[in-house]
Amino acid sequence: MKTESVVLIIADISGYTRFMLDHQKALVHSQMVISELLNLLVQQAGPPLEVVELEGDAVFMYAAKAEQAVARKKIGAQLLEFFAVFRRKTEELQAYSMCFCNACRNIAKLKLKIVVHSGEAVFSKIGQFNRLSGVDVITVHRLLKNSVAAREYLLATESAMADLEFPEPLEMIATEEAYDVGALKTCAYLPAAGRPVAAHKTAARPLFPSHVGREILRYEIRREYSEVANTPGKGFHFHTGGALAQMLDYEAHWCNTIPAPAVASFAGTGNPFAVGEIRRGDHVLDVGSGAGFDSLIAAHLVGPSGRVVGVDMTPAMLHKARAAATAAGLRQVEFKEGYAESLPLPDAWADVVISNGAINLCPDKPAVFREMYRVLKPGGRLQIADLVVRKAISEKAKKNIDLWTG
Repeated sequence: MKTESVVLIIADISGYTRFMLDHQKALVHSQMVISELLNLLVQQAGPPLEVVELEGDAVFMYAAKAEQAVARKKIGAQLLEFFAVFRRKTEELQAYSMCFCNACRNIAKLKLKIVVHSGEAVFSKIGQFNRLSGVDVITVHRLLKNSVAAREYLLATESAMADLEFPEPLEMIATEEAYDVGALKTCAYLPAAGRPVAAHKTAARPLFPSHVGREILRYEIRREYSEVANTPGKGFHFHTGGALAQMLDYEAHWCNTIPAPAVASFAGTGNPFAVGEIRRGDHVLDVGSGAGFDSLIAAHLVGPSGRVVGVDMTPAMLHKARAAATAAGLRQVEFKEGYAESLPLPDAWADVVISNGAINLCPDKPAVFREMYRVLKPGGRLQIADLVVRKAISEKAKKNIDLWTG
């Protein structure tokens, strides 16, 4: 153990607590958004700041006290930059939000609070992590409960202000906070709202510029199609099962040949076998293979000398497809978890790539087609059945997650 003089910092995200008691969708989406923002703060916390740990919706950091003014000024600049990057990210996430749950509708209401205190900390090593303890560590945590009425602020104790310099003079409000550790003289800085970031209005920007936007969509798609896998008879706003296969002009014997569970959870939009022949010995990739109906048909067509790989991102569908392949005794087919935008196959592997009703669910369609082209052999074929629109889709419709997930 050792004791060091440090500047202690906690960056805390506020605004989502009330959604923790909301319905499941808001709870899950709020945690995905918070994770994205916490990751942003951690990435922003470069030297001389060191992250100690994540504490719920907060990041606990420290920096060694610096004698040089340039080092003190760097810490001050980093603290102000936290507010700037946080605001830009929440504006971006809100602009591209596709969901109308309480969490997604209120991303812009998330705010950042930063508290800073200087003093002594006892360092102990637990594995690869530093653990900080002592009265001053307790004090900086107490500062999160304060009298500042604003929801976005920087609150620094008198001792912290002596160890910080900012790139420009800040308008600070003198305050005093009383705790069980004693009264503390503090200064509060309230960041100006500033002008909203307008970059997200540029037409050239992708529909899903952030990781969390894609993951929220994928989460909802998995949730929807897990129900198709687990309760296929429930009834959905799209057709499923053997009746759908008949509607799409599949040869009738396939519904009797393929194991019934895979047939029951079939949810395609067309018949990829109607546009080209699958030959004995072919290597076939099924993108968005679901419960395995099309993959198992392809496995019968390619025979023991061929290979079929189905790729899907929904574990419940993969489980059902693998069970059906085992029941059918088809060793030439396997199912892999993955995304259409990053297929888990080598270049030039497939003679034929099939896909049925999956590409419309993918947020980055150009990436999907690039991946299909990558894994396709020269002279190979794409046999795709999917939804086609005959007129432009409105921006409002593009940002409605319920229209994407079905």
